[in-house]
Amino acid sequence: MLPSPDSHSSLDASVLTWLERGDELFQLQRYREAIAAYDKAIEFQAGYTAWFRRGIACENLQRFDEALVCYKKVIELQPDDYLAWFKQGAACENLNQPKEALACYEKVIQLQPENYWAWHDKGKVLETLKRFEEAVAAYDRAVQLKPNFQLAVESRRRILVQLQRVDSLYDLPFDEPAANSASEIAEHSSDCLTQGMALETQGQFEAALAAYDQAVALQPNDHLAWFKRGNVLQHLQRFEEAIVSYNKVVELQPENYWGWHDRAKALEATAQYEEALFSYIRAIQLRGDWQAAIAGRQRVLDRLNSGDQPEQPAQPANDYGTWFQKGQILEKLQHHAEAAVAFNKAVRLNPKDPEVLRWRGNVLYALSRYEEAIASYDQAIQLQPENADLWCCSASSLIKLRRFREAIACFDKALQLQPSHHGAWYWRGRVMAELKRFRDALYSYNQAIKYNPNFRPAIRDRAKLQKEFN
Repeated sequence: MLPSPDSHSSLDASVLTWLERGDELFQLQRYREAIAAYDKAIEFQAGYTAWFRRGIACENLQRFDEALVCYKKVIELQPDDYLAWFKQGAACENLNQPKEALACYEKVIQLQPENYWAWHDKGKVLETLKRFEEAVAAYDRAVQLKPNFQLAVESRRRILVQLQRVDSLYDLPFDEPAANSASEIAEHSSDCLTQGMALETQGQFEAALAAYDQAVALQPNDHLAWFKRGNVLQHLQRFEEAIVSYNKVVELQPENYWGWHDRAKALEATAQYEEALFSYIRAIQLRGDWQAAIAGRQRVLDRLNSGDQPEQPAQPANDYGTWFQKGQILEKLQHHAEAAVAFNKAVRLNPKDPEVLRWRGNVLYALSRYEEAIASYDQAIQLQPENADLWCCSASSLIKLRRFREAIACFDKALQLQPSHHGAWYWRGRVMAELKRFRDALYSYNQAIKYNPNFRPAIRDRAKLQKEFN
């Protein structure tokens, strides 16, 4: 997900649809098409989010003049957004406009006086303008705010050597050898984390956020600091930034069920219901009795499958079918990632068609995104629980994750609905063999052959099993 400090919740469905399309294209690095999608969103509503994301896409194409226009639009809408000023400054630097860049970084510092990156970049621009004394002062401040900020330390030294002020090279109050030791950094990070938790308990969320920011800057792999940062951002209703923090938590600790649960809550708050569903499911897999996650999963499923979800904008009748057909063609061409994007679009246009949900699940399975595939199949099963094939599809992803007992339960459900389903019997047999339940495996192979006497995989595996245990 692209960085964006505001929430989707206030956007109408038309804007949201084009923003999501732009994000999908951005993730595929198809930046020109992403820009076209963001332009469509701007046509509906010239909001902060579309302009901000369009600017980032333009930067990736090195179209810095266009990016600059975008960030100026963002600032018109939210004059005190420090990130937009930061991005505008970077665009000005790339366009060789150092004076304009300097004004931007000074604005960032005005909004966030302890932003060490802003002080560093101010120093860099002052150096470009040959205002060396001021540049040294800016680098000094950056290092005071972040003692182990080697980029600023080296920049300062470079200028002092150039000015032949060798006597000042070692004047930094924080530039002592011990300050950069691993133990001191860890201790400082722990102090910041403790301070943040105390401030959070007192309801001082902005101050707590500043403390957590410092903690993750010092220790980027501290999952607890990232988690607490996400919690504070949720309190401040800065959900997109919270999602970034929770993404880091589950990257560092994939088995952290709290991280998956709170990620789901933030995604749900921004109406990203499909991603939220996946996160709730992952939390439940890690802690099966967790009622909060179970309730969240059901709530999101209800949103996706009932009339309570945000109403989709009116579309030409053939739009849904066009995206569905496009996805099928792309899948046949083995273009799985592009097919997933097309099926996502079709699902948004018609979220109540179990067939497109099945196709999307199949594509996610092909991409080895098994958890997401299960989530898609689950949605389809909610709509069509009597479809035996859907239960088998879900079982196939569970097998890949080696969750064999859950897979057996799915096959049993499929066979309850369709006792003659020879494929379900065969794969049930394969799973039983994997679990060393050989009698059950043999019975399942026999049933598969009973209903399809020429089914060669079942004949082969039964013979192999009989040979091994005769």
